[in-house]
Amino acid sequence: MLPQVDIRKIRDRYFNYSVSTGCADERHVREGLRSIAECLHDAATALNHNFAVAVLSYEGQRLGAYRISSMEHETLALAATLVAKLANRTAS
Repeated sequence: MLPQVDIRKIRDRYFNYSVSTGCADERHVREGLRSIAECLHDAATALNHNFAVAVLSYEGQRLGAYRISSMEHETLALAATLVAKLANRTAS
């Protein structure tokens, strides 16, 4: 089972994320991060030793499964990819 990372925008430059294991029970919650990229990096450091891949979602919209190493080491590029994916969904 892959961990689920759900990022939520609370207001400008204020994001929360939670990590769950699919049983809907949150294992890790972090509040007050300044960007999607910060959420990705923080979640990666929390998951890095136990998982290789996580499913990412933004405000409940599933965006796909991504490598934890990409979340940690290619953070800005992955954040840009996710934002573009969200923009494409909104435009469709």
